[in-house]
Amino acid sequence: MHHLFGLVLAQKDLSRAGDLFSLEDAEIEGSLSEALEQIRIISSAADYQTNDNDQAVVEICVTRITTAIRETSSIERHGKALVALWESCLEHNLKPSGKDEDAPHAKIASDIMSCILQNYNRPPVMALAVPVAVKFLQRGNKELCRNMSSYLSLAAIAEAELLAEHTETIVKSVLQGNSLLLRVLPALYEKRPQAIRACLRDLVAPTAPRDPAEQHHLLRLLHIVARNRELGALKECLPFLFGHLRDPNHSEVILNILLEISSYEPAALAPFLPTLREIGESFPSLIGQTAKIFGAVGHLDEERARTSLLYLVSQLANMEHSFHHVLLLEIKSLTDSFPGILGTQSRDIYRMSNSFSAIARLLLRQLGTEGTATARTEKDPEEKRPVPLDDLKSVVNGSEEDEKLQVKIQAFEEKISVDNSTPGSVRRYSLGQVSKEERKDMRFNR
Repeated sequence: MHHLFGLVLAQKDLSRAGDLFSLEDAEIEGSLSEALEQIRIISSAADYQTNDNDQAVVEICVTRITTAIRETSSIERHGKALVALWESCLEHNLKPSGKDEDAPHAKIASDIMSCILQNYNRPPVMALAVPVAVKFLQRGNKELCRNMSSYLSLAAIAEAELLAEHTETIVKSVLQGNSLLLRVLPALYEKRPQAIRACLRDLVAPTAPRDPAEQHHLLRLLHIVARNRELGALKECLPFLFGHLRDPNHSEVILNILLEISSYEPAALAPFLPTLREIGESFPSLIGQTAKIFGAVGHLDEERARTSLLYLVSQLANMEHSFHHVLLLEIKSLTDSFPGILGTQSRDIYRMSNSFSAIARLLLRQLGTEGTATARTEKDPEEKRPVPLDDLKSVVNGSEEDEKLQVKIQAFEEKISVDNSTPGSVRRYSLGQVSKEERKDMRFNR
């Protein structure tokens, strides 16, 4: 050991401790592990917590050592001795005193923590540090726990496998109120899904409200669970998801989670359709996602198909043109799956109508719900009955708006034709099978 380090530590000489900073880092680098061991012995003495002189000497020496380790990039060489001193702090009281002053060993732990965990991208160092770091999460020092959580979040990016071995401890810390570690859970789920699945219900039922960033990390976790088709674990989380669906900060993310679920288990979302209807009315920009969920649920059976169609058609009559293609695709898919709902008029409705509002009127009439469309859908005085083909033309109005919409319909048909056709095949999801010449004739006749 360097003679000055030896003198200061052996005699606990506070007057000479400051001279350590006059030495070059390279000059003392070879003595750092030995000095750390000597500090561990001093700080473990029975009277250390009441001996102000010893505490001051140790604090100065620890600061000098961690500075030298950073400047000489020798963390891997001295990591074992550094972690040993760090772990020894766990044997002592770390809670702050009544005057909000850190306990002596908490000060040592804090200085060492920042020195070690800033090297989160060095696997040999993290292999030594992580098992000790997670122990500090349960020791009652909130400030130390908060700082530790921030560093562990960085470690999870580089070395998630090392943290995965301590998933249960980390989840327990989150449930005790350490919300900062929520950002670690998505990475850990990929490694240890079972440990997190078992606690999902508790994670979504916090005792205290979370800020938007923390809620975002929790929703990221639920999205991963949904993508992995773990509906059993998610079923109890559905009320939580729908309860936060009205939050504009999270509504889109939650709808993406629900879309994942609807792709393989739409029946689980059927009881929540009224809530989805309200969301679509309150947030028109989300109609594309809600329409797809209604469409997925509608494919379960003919009764649900009718319910979904009524909603989709009513939106078709009221939504902006940018959403019409999504709504029409869902409507067409449902009517193709359940042709009995519209009968033989299905193809004619899409072919003969020259505006989205007219399509909506025709569909509503055929569904037997004439007069329910709002805003842009006019009430038809006729009684509910199947619509003959001859009457379809009469329903279509010749307003200037409809003429403009004809261009949009044709563009939509051409886009869907390109997307869904192969050479020589019949077009799917088009609004009609009419040739360009027939369209010209129809427009000329009007």
